[in-house]
Amino acid sequence: MEFKEVFKGIDSLYVSYEGNLRNGIKEQLEEKKKQAQSEDEKEQSLARMTLEDHRFEVMDKGVKWYSFILMDNWYRIQVSGSKGKVLPKIYVQISSELLTGYGPDNSINKLREIVNRLLEGIEEETISRADIFVDFNTDEELEKIENTSWVTRAKKLSKYWNGGLFTGLSIGLGGIISARIYDKTIEIEESRKDYLKEIWEKQGWDTFQRVWRLEFQLRRECLGQMSINTFSSLMEKVNALWVYCASDWLRLAVKGDTVNRTRWTTNPMWEKIQGVRINDGKLTGILRQVNKSRIPSDKALYEIGMGFITSFAAKEGFENVDKETLNKYLEGATNYHKKKTNGNEEDYLNTKISLKKTKYNKT
Repeated sequence: MEFKEVFKGIDSLYVSYEGNLRNGIKEQLEEKKKQAQSEDEKEQSLARMTLEDHRFEVMDKGVKWYSFILMDNWYRIQVSGSKGKVLPKIYVQISSELLTGYGPDNSINKLREIVNRLLEGIEEETISRADIFVDFNTDEELEKIENTSWVTRAKKLSKYWNGGLFTGLSIGLGGIISARIYDKTIEIEESRKDYLKEIWEKQGWDTFQRVWRLEFQLRRECLGQMSINTFSSLMEKVNALWVYCASDWLRLAVKGDTVNRTRWTTNPMWEKIQGVRINDGKLTGILRQVNKSRIPSDKALYEIGMGFITSFAAKEGFENVDKETLNKYLEGATNYHKKKTNGNEEDYLNTKISLKKTKYNKT
């Protein structure tokens, strides 16, 4: 049996803060939200708010109970404008890329600096949800494992295929604890989290073998039952949390002679998983630079962009994409926008660039 751990940590972290909005913050958020809702794109491009060294986009809509949303590539911050204290004043999703690059401690410390600009009288954050994981290689044929071999307290189990390729399974989806085992090498083809490949390679990944991720999602109700309320208590108990999830809540067993599945022995691969320790003193991130901007990928810029240019080339009868083709494309686009804007194409394009900078959190 082969099992090799290539990465582990906290993939998602949702936290909330109590406190009172500082003077003028609600009015500033209302102004920025109104700008985001404007039909004038120049006004929309002003819907941004600088906090510390972050340039957040203020969204045009809130969500239930939270009137304001601020976003960049590190944090999604939801702010309540209500004076009531039924809900936390601020609710934040920390990005998985930030948690990977900077580690949980650094990610939280940076967030506290931002929240301190919005709230006064804040206390330690409450953990609303945490996803803990391990990435691994194995020669275990996961697709051939029978459902009965998964001994779990959950009732739901679903398997997933992409064509004829098994891509993973979910257990207990929608519950206060749930688990997913899925092919991370396939998933990052869509998510474009290519930085994970560099991490895996440093841990001995051969770049060909499939990397599987086991991830446990723990919601507030579950964390509260385990007396995990604050970030410090999460970090203190995260290893015990993993042991509970991979031993008591879910276990992969080897089918035995008895009908009592709890007496079946544990699969050797799963014994290795049970021995994983999320916080082994090295949960500090990989110290990788994480861009605060939500810049588009090269795929979006070049593949999609080239699609329009080749369509133009085919329409106009060009055989290649060269300087002549590009100049003709630019000339045609300029003339089109001159007509569309009654000669104000430069102002129109400048406004579009400013609007994109707001959405991408660029200065």
